[in-house]
Amino acid sequence: MKTFLNLGSYLFHPLWLSTYAMCFYFYHVNFMFTYESILAKILAVVLLTVFIPIFFLILLKPLKIINSFHLKTVKQRRLPLLFFTTISAVIINYIFNPIHYKIPFYFFSAVFFCGLVCVILSFLNYKISLHATAISSFACFVICFSLYYQISNLWLVNLVVFAIGWVISSRLLMQAHKLHELMTGLSLGVVSQLIFLQFWYI
Repeated sequence: MKTFLNLGSYLFHPLWLSTYAMCFYFYHVNFMFTYESILAKILAVVLLTVFIPIFFLILLKPLKIINSFHLKTVKQRRLPLLFFTTISAVIINYIFNPIHYKIPFYFFSAVFFCGLVCVILSFLNYKISLHATAISSFACFVICFSLYYQISNLWLVNLVVFAIGWVISSRLLMQAHKLHELMTGLSLGVVSQLIFLQFWYI
């Protein structure tokens, strides 16, 4: 059981969830875009949200800015959070425009908003759960998208809700966070997506 719970932190790591979200999005709207444009956008997201952040963290370790990829202290989180938030800004400025890619644009706008809040909290020495923020943001996106397009995705909705519980249980078991840090992250992820949801309808 312990191994299964710990697996949740790795399967739903914040680095992967933007890619999950965009694969989910393009799977359901593939008729709107060419295969080449879909592939290009997904590859751009993978490069910017997975490979570049991992490479950045690898660079920080020998510089002694971080001593673990888990970023266990608030101080160690500040520079990576600033970098990851900057990447979100790059994505909404250069990868997805609000005209042709409205929903991805506002999804990443919410991610950018989350990043800003997490950066501010880090300078206030508050260790918000990035895992809880990311999984709740992803789950809210999936549910809102399903409602927006009136897609019968009850099994997937159940899965993402289960994933939230899985990740929170995993973080508690690993003693990575206190419950209030997880709840704050959970709230931030949901609220951020709901703030930008209104722009989907404009």
